[in-house]
Amino acid sequence: MRFRKSIQIFKGLKLNFSKSGVTATIGGKGISANVGAKGVFLNTSIPGTGLYDRKKVLDFSGDKKSQGSSKAKSAPSGALKGVPDEAALEAELEAYNALTDAFVHIGALSETLPADYSPRQLATAPDGDEVEDKIGKWLGSLNLPIDFHVSYEYEDGVLMADLDLPEIEHLPTRKLVKLSSGQLKEKDKSQKELREEYARCVFGLGMFCASHFFAVTPRMERVLLSAYTQRRDSKTGDLIDVYIYSVVFEREAFEKKGYQEQEPEQFLCKFKNRMNKASTGELKGIVPYGEEEL
Repeated sequence: MRFRKSIQIFKGLKLNFSKSGVTATIGGKGISANVGAKGVFLNTSIPGTGLYDRKKVLDFSGDKKSQGSSKAKSAPSGALKGVPDEAALEAELEAYNALTDAFVHIGALSETLPADYSPRQLATAPDGDEVEDKIGKWLGSLNLPIDFHVSYEYEDGVLMADLDLPEIEHLPTRKLVKLSSGQLKEKDKSQKELREEYARCVFGLGMFCASHFFAVTPRMERVLLSAYTQRRDSKTGDLIDVYIYSVVFEREAFEKKGYQEQEPEQFLCKFKNRMNKASTGELKGIVPYGEEEL
């Protein structure tokens, strides 16, 4: 660990007790999964709209009809014979692929910063150890569908943070697609797709964290964020930390409305950065920036 403060973020997990037994709820607002004796249910919603969907994705009762299958799924029962119900198909597609969306669209949850502060706000803004304490409280309140670890240190308007990323193996490896016949079918994602989704996930996570770090205090002008993952050493076979990007974020870019709509990788490339993405989509190791290079 390069910096003095550290916190581990775990997926949201809650146990529910009832007469029918114990179930576990994983996740939070927008997407969660319930695991119990009857199977696994995926719950998706759009906060603030009242729109909600619940779907069984794995059945423990032995009812094979409820379980996912690699075979094409027939049209919903409410559709005319031979004519799939488009709305129902789209709803099923969205529900099935919602977990992937939760991974790859984290950047869209980034905070938009105020462009101006009053003299009083600036005079009373947190600084020093108070900034680190507030960041710790924010990190401790997170409820995301991924695990990650952050170590950080703040001094003189600059936050330096190391981000231990989720692994590519944590992403969903299957997807539901719509065939030309109108039916739905489960398919394995290609290695290229998984790498692209992983890149969007980890770049988006950096974008998301940096925005909320800046939001802690208007006195923070820059965030040096370096992200790493664990890989096998080709010589020893041991797991080692490998940095895959290092970015010096500037506050001004997070004050522009709608920046969250940009592709996270493109957004990160607007700043001083180190990253090495191969044509295959693999993120290769780099040497992260040090304090002396700011």
